Amino acid sequence: MSEIYEIKERSDDKKLEVFFDYTCPYCYRGHKNLQELMKKYQNLDIIWRPCEAHPRPEEHGVHSDQAICGMYFVLEHDGDLLKYHKLVFEAVFEHNLDISDIAVLADIAEKCAVPKKAFEEALQKGIYQKLVTRGNVYAWSEKDFDAVPSYARGKKKIGSGNGVMVTKDELEKFINA
Repeated sequence: MSEIYEIKERSDDKKLEVFFDYTCPYCYRGHKNLQELMKKYQNLDIIWRPCEAHPRPEEHGVHSDQAICGMYFVLEHDGDLLKYHKLVFEAVFEHNLDISDIAVLADIAEKCAVPKKAFEEALQKGIYQKLVTRGNVYAWSEKDFDAVPSYARGKKKIGSGNGVMVTKDELEKFINA
């Protein structure tokens, strides 16, 4: 999976890379903004780039690494990825659930048309952990973002920072540029 994802999903000017963290409230709002724009721009080609704003071993309430691993499983198994994003964000911000708990994530994944038992096993074995690390390096070191949500198209990028997120209007202008 990692080689396929890394090679097949390279960015270019036609694809929008979306950098986000499931535990970031600005990313939750940014995801809702993006969902609205996706209705208008139905041919928008998106590459989802999850990254951790607070990777382990950094002290933080709930870590998002397991949820990110789950996203890669859903992606690899052709599950409903948009539903997975929505349900994970809702789990954190509306239901106060622990998304570092594999059982919580497995219940979500099952609603996204992927096999629950295989999902649990993959996360328990840490199959996607290298992709989590790679995503962090890509977002914070290679793309040099300060915060999430942030976006890139080829060499162009727009990022949140200094406590201010990319607005829906700014994102739409970036999509149209």
